[in-house]
Amino acid sequence: MIRSIGRIFVVGALACAADVAAQSPPVQCPAPKTIYSFTDSSSVQALAGAPGPFCRFVNLDSGQQVDLFLGAFSATSPIVRTNIDVLKSLLPLQVGKTAYLGKTGPDGKAWQATVSVEGYESIRVPVGQLSCFVLLWTEPSGTGKWNRRWWYCPSLEYPAKYTAQFEVVSANGRTSSSSPTSWELAGVRVP
Repeated sequence: MIRSIGRIFVVGALACAADVAAQSPPVQCPAPKTIYSFTDSSSVQALAGAPGPFCRFVNLDSGQQVDLFLGAFSATSPIVRTNIDVLKSLLPLQVGKTAYLGKTGPDGKAWQATVSVEGYESIRVPVGQLSCFVLLWTEPSGTGKWNRRWWYCPSLEYPAKYTAQFEVVSANGRTSSSSPTSWELAGVRVP
């Protein structure tokens, strides 16, 4: 159900039962001028004009534009640009699909990451209850690894939640982790 309060739309009760075999409808960009607001006080607005499969957004605080794949992966990232066809193999989104990304930089340093559709679940965020695909980006870094998760909601054409966690394995085998950033969708305004 979508309720309109003036020009602000509140999304609620869009969730359906989580289905392991869930598959996304074709991915589309949100309507230009759609504004997503987040619990970290940031907001982005959808713009027209991005080359497929990216969607263009502008950060309303900084004015910086960015083209994103699934609202998560930036076209400015060298590993994303080099592996866009590999990332597109995740479409349509389906639980269990995995993409392996790799790139060697001009300095000879190899970058690698794995992106997988980890799950499909119903989540509650400030904007309401939503059904989302969980996209997991895993990337080794030094003696540890980054695990970044986006909860991409086809009904919103954007993620409703993001978390990042860095895990380090010490010389004695102990694992420690930190979670430096996270946000949830707090509001959606559709033109």
